[in-house]
Amino acid sequence: MKYGLLGVVLNLAVHGGTASAETGQDLFMAAMQGQPQRVQSILSSGVDADSQVGSDRTALMAAAYSGNYRVMQVLIAYGANVNLADKHGSTALMDAIIFGDERLVNLLISAGADVNAADKLGVRVLVKAKKTAPIQLVKILEKAGAKEQEEVKEETEPAPASEETADKKAEPQKDK
Repeated sequence: MKYGLLGVVLNLAVHGGTASAETGQDLFMAAMQGQPQRVQSILSSGVDADSQVGSDRTALMAAAYSGNYRVMQVLIAYGANVNLADKHGSTALMDAIIFGDERLVNLLISAGADVNAADKLGVRVLVKAKKTAPIQLVKILEKAGAKEQEEVKEETEPAPASEETADKKAEPQKDK
């Protein structure tokens, strides 16, 4: 052994007392690869279930995009936020719709996923589903309350006049 005990001590110091510290990137890769036991091991070592990697993607998004149902269950059990969005505004539910599996969509909805979330371009979940997903997924989303766009509320009372308009009405008109 070239460094002996000193090398072991330095390695433990650098990695926070463990032989190899797990990271959010490790969690993301394990989720993408469909490794529920590894995901659970990484989470139990203290890695945040909502760790974000490139483009602000989470392990839950990776699992949804890859169709890894069991991994999604583990992440949700560890408190993963089902409504986090990446830098493009995409959520795990949007990724699950791309994969097209009813179980994934139902799991996310039952965990509180926002069925009316919109990405950075304003495209909502239901619009994405109608373009790419099987009709059954569209029906699941609609049953859960998904809408294509925000409902516009009609005004029941006229809007109050501005002060300037009110002042002009109060002043008597002068003849020219």
